[in-house]
Amino acid sequence: MKTKPGRYIAMLCSLALLSLCSTIACRPEPPAIILFSATPSEINIGQSTNLKCGIRGATSVAIDQGIGEVAATGAVELSPSKTIAYTLTATNAGGTVSKSVVIYVNPPPPTSADTTPPVIKNVSTSSETDTSAVIIWTTNEPGSSQVDYGKTTEYGLTATSDELTTAHSVTLSGLESNTAYHYRVKSKDKAGNEASSADNTLVTFQEKSPYSMELISLEWGRRTEGMSFGSVVIPIEGKKYLFIKGTLQNRSQAILRAVICTMNCWNDDTLVKYEVYVYHGPALPGQVFNFDIQTADDPTVNNVTVDFADAQGRDITVTEK
Repeated sequence: MKTKPGRYIAMLCSLALLSLCSTIACRPEPPAIILFSATPSEINIGQSTNLKCGIRGATSVAIDQGIGEVAATGAVELSPSKTIAYTLTATNAGGTVSKSVVIYVNPPPPTSADTTPPVIKNVSTSSETDTSAVIIWTTNEPGSSQVDYGKTTEYGLTATSDELTTAHSVTLSGLESNTAYHYRVKSKDKAGNEASSADNTLVTFQEKSPYSMELISLEWGRRTEGMSFGSVVIPIEGKKYLFIKGTLQNRSQAILRAVICTMNCWNDDTLVKYEVYVYHGPALPGQVFNFDIQTADDPTVNNVTVDFADAQGRDITVTEK
């Protein structure tokens, strides 16, 4: 008995369909994304948000943008700096599913323009010499440092520093000795706002004398003027004096033509009066000579000092023996 060809074809189709149905019946379902959201979904720059996820039936779960593998259920805290989309991908043997969320990041509000200049305080001088001075001041915000200076209020000279600081210090050099200078300070903040002080003055020191002396002895006190009758001295009522006297030696390798001795009379830190005495030389190198200065007494005086200068008024360096 012969079998028709059509019958064979039908049998083969039935077998193939049965095999396909068996394969489909054995494949698992793909994962299910139950939850994937951002809380909150909109933040300001610098704030944080949480990406929450809940996945069913996944063998692996990952989020892009550098986060990587995550748990199927949980949350990831993020602080993005700009608006960005995150995509979650869940996979198992049955396939792959994905979902995206967007986190919106608000940019920072525009800053208002700085129009307020620095506040300048405590302007003063420090470390003056006969040819230089240091000008110092403070500001309430960092700023540059500038000093305009000169012999008049027209100034004409400038010293600057571009370093932004609140404690300012600028050195003025090349000044003339024993000379008055006008100066003002300026500071400019990083926004370009500039402040300027009022006019100030300084006087440089007198140039130091090239001579030097050694003080061998020094004494001060009070004395009463009197009239001498032989070996007897009778005090004169009301004639009382302050005095200072001592012995000096010329330690210079030059002749001292004159020495200006200034007697300073003090009441604590207050200069009450002074008296000037000029010793007329010549005082040869190594020569020892005396000085004796007196002035009318003042009962408030409790200390007396003496300064020495050469014939040009320059302070002489004096060392004590």
